[in-house]
Amino acid sequence: MTKDPSGTSSEARSQGPESYPIPILKMLTGIPGFDDITEGGLPAVGVTAIVGDPGSGKTVFALQTLVNSFKQRRERGVFVAFEEPTDQIRQNFTSFDWGLAEISNDDIYLLGARLPVDTVRGGVFDLSGLLASLTALITESGARNVAFDGVDVLLGALNNEALERQEMLRLGEWVRASGVAALVTVKSFGPSERDARRADILQYLSDCVIGFQGSLTATAFSRTIRVMKYRGSGFAANPVPLVIGKSGIEVVGFSNTRLGHPAFSDRVSSGVPRLDTMLSGGYIRGSCTLVSGAPGTSKTSLGASFLSAACAKGQRALLVSFDESSSQIISNMTSIGLNLGAHVESGLLLMESLVSASRSPEEHFVAIRKLIAAHKPEFLVIDPLSALLKIKLPFAEQVYERILDEAKSAGITVLCTSLLENVGGGQELSASHVSTVADTWLHVSYVPKQGERNRALTIIKSRGTAHSNQVSEMILGSGGVEIVDVYTAEGEVLMGSARHQKQASDRREHLQGEISEKRTRFELDKTVADLKSLLQKAKQDLEWKEREVALLGLDEKTVRDFARTDADERLTFRTEND
Repeated sequence: MTKDPSGTSSEARSQGPESYPIPILKMLTGIPGFDDITEGGLPAVGVTAIVGDPGSGKTVFALQTLVNSFKQRRERGVFVAFEEPTDQIRQNFTSFDWGLAEISNDDIYLLGARLPVDTVRGGVFDLSGLLASLTALITESGARNVAFDGVDVLLGALNNEALERQEMLRLGEWVRASGVAALVTVKSFGPSERDARRADILQYLSDCVIGFQGSLTATAFSRTIRVMKYRGSGFAANPVPLVIGKSGIEVVGFSNTRLGHPAFSDRVSSGVPRLDTMLSGGYIRGSCTLVSGAPGTSKTSLGASFLSAACAKGQRALLVSFDESSSQIISNMTSIGLNLGAHVESGLLLMESLVSASRSPEEHFVAIRKLIAAHKPEFLVIDPLSALLKIKLPFAEQVYERILDEAKSAGITVLCTSLLENVGGGQELSASHVSTVADTWLHVSYVPKQGERNRALTIIKSRGTAHSNQVSEMILGSGGVEIVDVYTAEGEVLMGSARHQKQASDRREHLQGEISEKRTRFELDKTVADLKSLLQKAKQDLEWKEREVALLGLDEKTVRDFARTDADERLTFRTEND
């Protein structure tokens, strides 16, 4: 797709070497999100029908397109009002930040075309006079864009089906002959056969048909927009939400593919040292972390710890809270040693509190997107993201994913909390299903035991990260959030005072075991010493006995030798005497 300096886009599509290219000239509307779902805007020449219920945004869309065309490309426009007086229209639209009051009537000409009742009743009215005046006006001013607001009022006043068809065809012929882009707003047709024929005429006449619709609940209203037809162009056919704010219409389009996310390898601290260790160094930068749990399980405390650690390093952060004021959060976090107020005063931390029931999910999305654009944070906490589901409106889940997708595409590290319906909580029960798009999922829960409710933390998953699979106890103290190991005894997880009691009992048993071991060792050492002493005495006795035996043998030998010598001497003596 190419664009000329005026902002008009041109596409050429061909199906093969034998097909001829069909140029599609388009006009950018400048309405955020809409030019994406139409792949470049509205037809630069031709009729675009804008059909919708009263209050769905048809007139805003038409006039905003004219204003943007003039401000961005200096293209003049004409706004033809069949229903409201032009003074009333200009007054109504000064509430938007378009600067309409500073745009002269020569640049965007508001032309009143309310039908005189007498003329209609006389059956002498047609559009030829109005169209002749418009021809002269666009010739003189060079206007390229014309909006016909409330054509259904014209059709209803004519009260003649043949005349209605004639005037609609006359309008279409004039648009093509004049070479302008025409936006025709029409209220949604009813179920009657005549309304069906009116719709058929409009479909035939229009190159592009845009449908607006409102969805009303007991407490909220949501608007959607859908491209129903676009000759010769591709477009997103599914309905998407839109919001009307101070800047006019913004369309929250949903892409068929994920936005491109920058890849990071470094890690950022969770603000809880032990949790960083369990996650092999903390959260991966640019990732999304979900903290799910029942009320009071300290989800907000984990988010505040995360932001406080970031701001302590001089990094910008944004906290969006639902249904809890910023001042209340600041006050509550002082109990665990976090001074968020100081970071707010420094300008590093922006805290914004929104009321979930006051807007539709898409309106909250636009508000968050504007906060991100204004503050440019590196870290974002949304607490709780599940609050948007309090109002049962379409697109809530898609809005969830779009918020996270856009934040991650900007390289923002996100932590969002999700409120669960059950207190114990073993799974994510909220309809958001944020866990499917979160990179890391932490679950916090209560473990009731012996009259206490202790908090447990589990890392359900953490993509691309070696992480602990153990249930840990989470303790809130004046020094912040602390993660400690639970005590597992015979398959039972012990926390709080039960863990302290068991650990004290184990230390007592261990000490008693050490004393018993020392006593046993002493007795054994004494026995060994006694035996060694007995053995030594036995050795000495043996030596004496051996000596005594040796002496006894010597005495016997001496006696024998003496007796032998004595006998020899007596024999010798006798012999000599004989």
